[in-house]
Amino acid sequence: MRRKGVAEGSEVWENERALSESINKLDLILSTMKDGRHFDGYLEAWGVARDTLESKIMEKRLSALNLYGRKLNSADDLQEVYELTLDAMEETLGFEQASFLVIEGTKFRIVGYRGYPTSLGVVLPLNGSKRGITVKVANTHKPILVHDTRKDEDYVKGIPGIRSELAVPVMTKDKTVGVLNVESKKLGAFDERDTILLQILASHAATAIRNLEMRRELEMRSNHLFLLMKSSTRMISSTDIRQRLQTVAEAIRALGWRRVVISVRDEGMEVACPEDIFTAGLTEEETEFLWSKKPPGQVWRERFGPEYERFKIDGFYHLPWSDPWVRKRFSDTTVPSKFEAEEMVDWDPQDLLYAPLRLADGRVVGVVSIDDPLDGRRPTSESMAPLELFIHQAAVAIENALLIKDLNEAREKLKVEAELLESKVEERTKELRESQKQLLKAQRLVAMGELARMVGHDLRNPLTGIAGATYYLRSKLGSKKDGKIKEMLRLIEQDVEYSNKIINDLLEYSGEMPLEFSRFALEPILREALSLAKIPKKIKVTCSTKRCPMMKADMEKMKRVFVNIIKNAVDAMPSGGRLTMKSKESEGYVEISFTDTGSGIPEDVLKKVWAPLFTTKAKGMGLGLSICKRIVEAHGGTISVRSKVGKGTTFTVKIAIKPKIEGGEKIWVTLPESSSLMMKRA
Repeated sequence: MRRKGVAEGSEVWENERALSESINKLDLILSTMKDGRHFDGYLEAWGVARDTLESKIMEKRLSALNLYGRKLNSADDLQEVYELTLDAMEETLGFEQASFLVIEGTKFRIVGYRGYPTSLGVVLPLNGSKRGITVKVANTHKPILVHDTRKDEDYVKGIPGIRSELAVPVMTKDKTVGVLNVESKKLGAFDERDTILLQILASHAATAIRNLEMRRELEMRSNHLFLLMKSSTRMISSTDIRQRLQTVAEAIRALGWRRVVISVRDEGMEVACPEDIFTAGLTEEETEFLWSKKPPGQVWRERFGPEYERFKIDGFYHLPWSDPWVRKRFSDTTVPSKFEAEEMVDWDPQDLLYAPLRLADGRVVGVVSIDDPLDGRRPTSESMAPLELFIHQAAVAIENALLIKDLNEAREKLKVEAELLESKVEERTKELRESQKQLLKAQRLVAMGELARMVGHDLRNPLTGIAGATYYLRSKLGSKKDGKIKEMLRLIEQDVEYSNKIINDLLEYSGEMPLEFSRFALEPILREALSLAKIPKKIKVTCSTKRCPMMKADMEKMKRVFVNIIKNAVDAMPSGGRLTMKSKESEGYVEISFTDTGSGIPEDVLKKVWAPLFTTKAKGMGLGLSICKRIVEAHGGTISVRSKVGKGTTFTVKIAIKPKIEGGEKIWVTLPESSSLMMKRA
């Protein structure tokens, strides 16, 4: 009769049928015997024959398993391994109901089955409350044979009517990766021989899985090395540090890591600015969180020290989140993963993996942290070897980029300094040329002053004589002089007066004038200046200065300034117009403005009004405004002008109400520095 649990139609079934027929013949011979004289001999012969036949069947099974072992080693993928293993379980070993389960993380999944009447899509937790036979095999790494499932407390009821079960582990490197499971509705359907045969098949399947893993790993490493070579080329071709960091991050992500953080460090292991942190796979908020929670450099030096040596995997540090010591030190500064533990194999989503970007001389130029592996597995020395080689190249690339950055910054700084130096040279050259012009002008003024002093004394005597002679003639002629004589005498007196004015202006501009300070009200001085300027009737004057406070200044010299400005305004309105004088107090100063409605001053002339010996009038030396400017500035004030052609001109004098006088009550209106210098040299 057929052995329990063996499928009909298989090669095994044919062998067992031959064995059954032989046993039946021997039983028939034994039953026809009249006595038992030769019974022991027949029984012994029957046992030898039975052992021989069973040995041949075992040999055929082993031979068939070896054949499947060769097929399994030639499989192209895991699914083919699963199918070939199930074929062997069904056709060679003759099991009625068989399944192949694999471990994925913390769960068990059926990847293939034979002989079951319904579809199997079972996913079993490895740490559930109901463990089951297959789960127990996966956890204990040992085969389990159950003759009667009703009497086994670990059996989890599944397909109705199952009475026997045999499960063996599929192991690679002392690690269970799957389970081969067979079941039967008959009691005691499996024995120790079945266990041995199924273990042999599990060994072939494990070898095939390991070979595929090694082949896939070699292909992956080859691809990784090729990728890293390309990334190294791209990294070197760029001189920008951000581009190099991006290339490093992209390469690490391509090696199977979802999140990457690279931080550039200085000699104190500090991060200088947010731009020195480059992230890939993180949001802007997560990146900002890392910057705000960044540990000080001393903490990172400790993380590469002896206390963390137990976490090292070659050049990397893997800190398992299951370690309370790790959680205590990193819980406040890490960005939580978005993945769950069930989505990983043996990697906890909160595990930490980082490495220093270290140069050959031991200096650390940065830190790289990686997280969320695509395969869900913990790192090993073998898996991290290509990446470790790459981060050494990355450290050199970052150091070179920093040197290039410093060089470019130094070059730009040098360029700016050169441009600044060139600008200063041009500025100094311009100032030198201007100084030369001023020096020449000062020389002319000094010469003019010397000439004025020498000639002035000589001219005053004849002018005094002319004035005296004119007076004598006027008194002698008396009523006898006619209109023509009177006109000539008046002309002589005016010219003598004008000549004296020219001499006085030259002497005052080229010499030094003492300031005699006194307190006075502004409005009376302006009224007196108006009377001295002799305002024509066709010019209307408006004066608004009654509220002005008492001033302290040289009253006579300020009066001269006002007279000069008023006369210029009158000259600008030959056909009549309006002169408006206003004053106001502002921050300890008095501003007096003189606005006329004359023809205005052109822009090119306006730039020269303060220059000595410059005038647009037919009569005059052009020293009036220059002297006014010297007097006002000697008081610590300012004088300015604005004008619009056809609209009029405004002169504004700004004088301190209480001037700061150093050295007593007198201050000197000195020559310009260049003029006085030339006088000293002369």
